[in-house]
Amino acid sequence: MTVPQTTAWQFLARLAVQRSAAACVSQAGVLLCAGGLLAALSGGGIAWGADAEEFLVIGETDDTPALTLPSVASGFRTFEQVNEAVADDRKKISALEARLEELEKKAGGGVERLPVPDAKGPSPDAATAGETKDPAGKDAKNSKEAKKEEKKPDEPYEVGSDLGMATKWNNGLQAESAHKDFRVKIGGRIQMDEVAFTEGTGPAQPIKEGGLAPALRNAMDFRRARLRVDGRMYEVYDFVGEYDFANQLNTNASTIPSETSLGNYAAITENWVQIREVPGVGIIRAGNQKDPFGFEHMTSSRWTNFMERSFAQDLYEGPFNNGFVPGVRLLNTTEDQRATWSVGAFKNTVNPFGYIDNSSGNAAVGRLTWLPFYEDEGKKLLHLGIAGRAMQTNNGSVRYRTRGDLRDGPPGPLNAIYLDSGSLKGDWINQVGLELVGNNGPWSFQSEYFGNWLYNTTSATAAFNPSSPNYGTAGLQPNGAPCGTYFTNSGYAEILYFVTGDTRAYDRLEARFERVIPRNNFYVVRDTSGRIRSSEGAVQLALRYQYANLSDHQINGGTLNALTAGVNWMLNPNTRLYFNYDFTYRDFTNNLNNNASGWITGFGTRLAFDF
Repeated sequence: MTVPQTTAWQFLARLAVQRSAAACVSQAGVLLCAGGLLAALSGGGIAWGADAEEFLVIGETDDTPALTLPSVASGFRTFEQVNEAVADDRKKISALEARLEELEKKAGGGVERLPVPDAKGPSPDAATAGETKDPAGKDAKNSKEAKKEEKKPDEPYEVGSDLGMATKWNNGLQAESAHKDFRVKIGGRIQMDEVAFTEGTGPAQPIKEGGLAPALRNAMDFRRARLRVDGRMYEVYDFVGEYDFANQLNTNASTIPSETSLGNYAAITENWVQIREVPGVGIIRAGNQKDPFGFEHMTSSRWTNFMERSFAQDLYEGPFNNGFVPGVRLLNTTEDQRATWSVGAFKNTVNPFGYIDNSSGNAAVGRLTWLPFYEDEGKKLLHLGIAGRAMQTNNGSVRYRTRGDLRDGPPGPLNAIYLDSGSLKGDWINQVGLELVGNNGPWSFQSEYFGNWLYNTTSATAAFNPSSPNYGTAGLQPNGAPCGTYFTNSGYAEILYFVTGDTRAYDRLEARFERVIPRNNFYVVRDTSGRIRSSEGAVQLALRYQYANLSDHQINGGTLNALTAGVNWMLNPNTRLYFNYDFTYRDFTNNLNNNASGWITGFGTRLAFDF
């Protein structure tokens, strides 16, 4: 009898395969597949016609006897019996599914769902679903490691109960616990500069005729050489310890320093501890640190836009002390991190060792920032900020001076000073800073303005003694005469562009730019075929204009206007090269009416890396 292809026949074949007790087995050349299928077809006395669908055939070799398999469908003699069996199976399956759904609802999600087999067979984990896995070995259940593995992810964790730490590279050597409640990072930074200058006749005049003091020189030096340890303990305590070994201190009483009697001393930069997540406050930080005044001041020297910050850094933000002062600071952000605030009490010290030996120099400092526009994780943003200081002078003495955009010596008295108010007396200082910063993909701009008021100003007679070696370097102040309120100011604006399409990162807690992570690190290698493969890293073009004015009323400290062009090449997140070309015009006439005005140009390069 010839049977046409029908859905019933196809179903019969599937039913026979599913009900067969034997899966496909290949042994000694005999292929045994779905044992009940062929028996069901032959047992029913069915002969296939030319249109019949082909099924698997059992073959045998000459030396292997045929294997007889029991047929689960041998009892079916008619299609009615097959249909009844199918309908009965469907009812049983429906009842089991309803029962399973009811049990899952009662368990409330606490029972793990059974693995669902796919078309190829059961889930790989189905065979071992009831077994207990022991990844640590036979005795793991009795070890601490096994107990940790058995803990549920949402189980409470006692801070400090796991002190094990794993090491990794995180832009420096870092060790961190699994729950991130303990962390230690060891690192530092090294910056090596080489600079060369040309200067006009005015700045090149002798010091007594108003020339630069000290005289300008070509130089190569270590700008910074710092070692740093920072970390976290017990989840909410952070600490930093950092020292700079590239600092000079003049050990003699000479007003104009020379390389004689100079020593390199490790100076304190950041040394503080903080507590995070304090209710109603956020973060409390105490120790030697940057007071929150100015955008570029808060930005780390590891990723400044130019080799040196603007004139305002020397004038107001970090005179003589690298910008680090002892004090206590509070800082926090709004819930959406669009706004930050920071306020603190500090000591207005003028040495790089975090030391002051008098009760004066108290300062209150605050900063408020806002992001009216922030998208794409800071790749597009607009930053507005305002900062203020109110402080006593340090034992009544004040001096405003600034070096150039390129330094001809390590931090210390060897650097040429472009502008100098001379030594003044005053009792109180108020300062204000305004910030406007933007980021738009590869483009960014940054600008700030600073105003400074010194009240009850008096010029210091000793600074203008004709017998002094540097007589004539300061302005037209009358000796020891009152000068009222002395106002000085400074500002800058800069624009930057990544030709490689990279962008700057932004820290929403400290409200400042952070480390640039190049999309591609720089490398040049030869592949196995001998061809050279390379990647350019991140290349940024930079342009800045800035000015500083120290002339007001009877005090003529002079003015500066400068234009700096730069190229920054980030080879990788830790290494960069700076190339700066600077044009500065100095407008200054000393108290002997010697005109020391003129251009100062310089070229500088820096190799900087941190770890």
